[in-house]
Amino acid sequence: MFRRTANERHAMRTYIRILASCAVACAVALGTTACDPKGTIDGILTPTSVEEAIAAKEAQHAPTVSTPVILEEGYLTVGLRTAETTAPFCITQAGGEVMGMDIEIASLLADAMGLKVRFVNVTTVDAALGTECDIVMNVEVGDAGSATVVGAYSESASAIFRVGEAATLSTEDLTGRTVGLQGGSISQRLLSQTDLRMLETSYGNLNEAFEALAAGEVDYVCCDLYSGAYLASFYPSISLAGTLDVPTAEGIAVAADNTALQVNVQSALDTIQTNGLVALVRAAWIAGMPNATNASVIQGLG
Repeated sequence: MFRRTANERHAMRTYIRILASCAVACAVALGTTACDPKGTIDGILTPTSVEEAIAAKEAQHAPTVSTPVILEEGYLTVGLRTAETTAPFCITQAGGEVMGMDIEIASLLADAMGLKVRFVNVTTVDAALGTECDIVMNVEVGDAGSATVVGAYSESASAIFRVGEAATLSTEDLTGRTVGLQGGSISQRLLSQTDLRMLETSYGNLNEAFEALAAGEVDYVCCDLYSGAYLASFYPSISLAGTLDVPTAEGIAVAADNTALQVNVQSALDTIQTNGLVALVRAAWIAGMPNATNASVIQGLG
C-alpha cells in the first residue's frame, strides 16, 4: 500500500486546498466558519478584457442551487455528527474545531456546486435536514431515518490489519494467531461472533494496538476499517488484510422531499470522484486505501 510521510501528507492537503480553493484541510469552527470557493486558482489565461475575465469567473462558479432548496443563499450548510464520528472522517480539536475527510469532501462538494460551505453539529439526521443543515455527511442507509442517502464515498466494516502487503487473507492465515483489539469495541464483539479463533490482547485504545502490531507484539489488529486505515497510514509496513463483515456504503444524507438538492449533490459528488479530488483526500488521510467491497471479506469466514 502506498504510504506518505507526515510532510508529504501535509503537502498533499495543501495541494487539495489549492485545487478546491477552500480551507478544507485546516480546522473549521462549527457553525461559524465558512470557506469561499470563489478564489480557485485557474490556469493562467490572457483575457481580452477585465470584464470578460470577471464574467468567465462568475459563470464558472455560478451556484447550481439556491433557496429554498438550500437553507441560506450562497451556502451549503453541512451537518457533522461529531459525537459519534471519529478519525479520519471528523477529528475534533480543542475549542470545538474539526478536521478530517468529511470536512474536505463537503468543502469540495460545495465548490463543485458554486457555494460556500458552513458546518454545524447535529445529532439526529432526518430531524436536522431542512432545519439545521442541508446535508449530513457519513450516513448509512440504515441510519438515515426518513432521509435519502445520496452516493457513497466510504464504507463501514470491521477489519483486520497486519504487517505486510495489502491482501485479502483467509481464515487459515488467521486461526491461532494473536490479534490486538480495543477492549469492549464493536470489532471485538463482532470477532467473537465469527468462527475465527484468534488469541486476543486488549488495549486501551487503537494507538496502543497499532504500536504493538508495528513492534511485532501481535500478529494482527482488529478494528473499524477507516479508523484502522487512518492509523495504518502512519506505519509504512502495515496494510489491510480483509474485513470481518460485508462493507456497508456510507454517503450523504439529504431530506427525502428535497429532490432538487439530491440531484445536485449526486452530480457534485460524481464530479469530484471522477476528477480525482476525492482520491486526493483519500491519499492524504488513509494512504489511498481502495474502497472496500464484498471481495474484501476474509475468505472462508462463517
